[in-house]
Parts: sequence; C-alpha cells; structure tokens
Amino acid sequence: MSFYRIYRPNVLEEIDNAQVRTTVELLLTKPKNQLPHAYLLIGPKGTGKTTTARVIAKLFNCERPSKSGAPCGNCDQCVSIAQGRHLDVMEIDAASNTGVDNIRDLRDRVALAPAQAKWKIYIIDEVHMLSTGAFNALLKTLEEPPLHAIFILATTDPQKIPATVVSRCQLISFGKAHTEDLIHALKRIVKEEKMNIDGDALSLIAQYADGSFRDAVKMLEQVSFQKGKVSIEVTRKTLAISESKQRDAFLAHLLARDSKSAIADIQYFAREGIDIKSFLIDCLKELEQQLVVQATTELRGLIKILMQAYAELRTSPIPELPLELAVVEYCGTKGAPVASPLAPGLITLEQLTEHWRDVIDEMKPFNHSIAGVMRSTRPKDAKNGIVTIEAFYPFHQEKLSEVKTRDAIATVLKKLFGEKVKVEVVLGKK
Repeated sequence: MSFYRIYRPNVLEEIDNAQVRTTVELLLTKPKNQLPHAYLLIGPKGTGKTTTARVIAKLFNCERPSKSGAPCGNCDQCVSIAQGRHLDVMEIDAASNTGVDNIRDLRDRVALAPAQAKWKIYIIDEVHMLSTGAFNALLKTLEEPPLHAIFILATTDPQKIPATVVSRCQLISFGKAHTEDLIHALKRIVKEEKMNIDGDALSLIAQYADGSFRDAVKMLEQVSFQKGKVSIEVTRKTLAISESKQRDAFLAHLLARDSKSAIADIQYFAREGIDIKSFLIDCLKELEQQLVVQATTELRGLIKILMQAYAELRTSPIPELPLELAVVEYCGTKGAPVASPLAPGLITLEQLTEHWRDVIDEMKPFNHSIAGVMRSTRPKDAKNGIVTIEAFYPFHQEKLSEVKTRDAIATVLKKLFGEKVKVEVVLGKK
C-alpha cells in the first residue's frame, strides 16, 4: 500500500493544512444537530479534500469523541469510515455518476434511516461534473434534507457549480499547501518509516510538490527506496529535478537568443533523465521573480511562450519537443537589427517600410493575434513624432486602435528605432 494511503490523516489533529484544520475545529463548537447539513470543499487536487471529508464524517458518527467533540479515530465507526466500508458513509465519484438518474437514486436512498450510525453521510467528489439535471435533483435534496443526512461535496472547479447549490453549503477552502505544512506532513511519515533523510531534501520535495500533499508524499515514497541516507543530491537525482546552475545557463542562452546552445541544453537534460515538466516550472518560477522586479516586454514574451510549452507537454509524444519549439519560436522573434538607429525625429516612412516585418515579429511576444492582424497592414506615414498605420478592414482598424495595442506598437518602435512616437491607425483602400 502506498504512503499516501497508509498515512492519510485519520483524526482532526493530523490534518496538515493548518487553515483547514482550524476551520473544521470550529464545527466542534456547536451540537451536531445545529451544524450545517451540507459542505462544499473547494481546492486543487491533492490538497486533502477527500481526507477532510472523511474526518467530518467521523466527527458526526464517532462513538468515543474527545471532550472537545473531535473524533477518536479508533472506534468501530471511525475505523470503518477510514477503510471505506461504513454502510452509512457513501463516497460517490460524480465523474462516473453524472446523470439525473444517479442523483434521483441517491435522493430515494437518502430518505431511508441510517443502518449502523446516527448520521448518513454522502461524500460526492468532483461534484462539478454533474449534469444540469443532476444538479437540479441534488438541489431539491439540499433544500429539504432528512434530519439524518449530511452532504459533503468536493470540487477542483467551483465555477461550474450552480450558485443555488453553493448557497446551501458551508464552504471550506483548500488553497495550495504552505511549504511548512508540507514539511510537517512529510516529517510525520519519516518518523513512522524511520527514514534517514536530510532536512534540505524534505524542503526540496516540498518545493516541487507545488502545494499538493499527495504529490509530496508520492515523491517521499519514491526516494524512500534509496539505500543509506537520502541527501538533497540523491533526492534531486531520483526525482530528476534540475539544478539551478543548469536552469540559469539555459535561461541565459535563451535570453541571448542563442537557440543552438539552448536546444543543446534541452538535449542534455533529456539524456540525463531530467524531468522537463519540473525544469519548466523551475524556469517559470525564476522568470516570475524577475518579472516582479522588472516587467520588460522581452520577459513577458518569454514567459508566455514557456507557459504555452508547459501546456503542450501533456499531449506531446516527445517530452522535450514543446520546449524545443518554444526556443525556436522565441529566438526567431528578434527582428533583424535596423542598419543604423535613427536620431529622434528622423524616423522615416522608408525605414518603417523596410523593417515592417521586424516590427510584426517583435509584436508576437505581446500578442500573436495582433501580430497576425498587422500582417495585413502597412506603414502610411511617419512625421512629427507620429507613426500612421494603414489598415484595410474596419475590424482591423478597430482592433489596432485600442489604446493598449497602440502603446504596445509604440514600445516596439522605440525598441527597434530608438524613437518614442505616437501611433495612429487609419482605414485605407487596397
């Protein structure tokens, strides 16, 4: 059995997400018959929603609660809930039971009295997957539930849940876990498993878990098979995590538009078994920190291209291919340099016409669709600090005339020609 199943928090004090634990503890301040009958657990995958749902189920049905009302985790009710065999605690995967008939069947069964406990609990995971008809059927049950029924809904996509359903639930929000919460969870497992692992290695795992308890525990299990003390170097190698110097070298080559060296870096990573997804996350984190300090056009363009590569990883048959394509695209967006930077006020229509393709290429990092529109335009005039662009379709003129778009074009012109100008867009005839 995997670590994640073995060491799933069993009682309230074992919930490692401090914010969620505090929220659930507030439920102990009231008698059970005065608590909400429906709960909506919202958060990313792997943050402990199902685990918390089971703890809430135990809170209602525990036979030997503590003085504060917290479930004991050891009585027959708690144990059967933890093992998923409690007759009155039903866990339903909405992704596999999306139809109205499934919820109507649930509604018929919920009216029956509990078989072995005081409360009948329904845990519905990924509830946003229900159909419109199913939500309507569920809403009727939430509006007038039997006194013995408790509903615990969980979702990673709350925007898809009707407001009428949300309004009838007590919300419990699961943000990405903090690093200290992840390390706390890992240390609990390390102690039980008697693992010999460096604190730096645990910090590295917590960093790469991206706020997910499940992912952190899976990575810990992966390194647990190593013999001897697990160092940060062993952890990095086992999990195929790139080192900062490799990332910095790659970004330096990329920012220098040195596509040959950047692609050679990627091929090295592939040969060494470095996880491309983790490496891309590394790069984006580093660039995000730079963006906070200085939000340059170049930086924004690079981040967008790398984010697109990250999105394409899931469907690529070759892991490194999306990143290689991103390198080629980014390094190809730098237009050929203008032969001689012009003095302010001397930018000419001839220079604009000659280098119009360069202007369009430099627009790509801002907005690919705008760059596409500009392919159907041409420079019309350049004088008195104003560059006039001629569009040949009304909707092209309207799009390019937006303030933010004209400002972006002016920024590109300043970068290429060294002159600060205003941009105007007029409608012309072909």
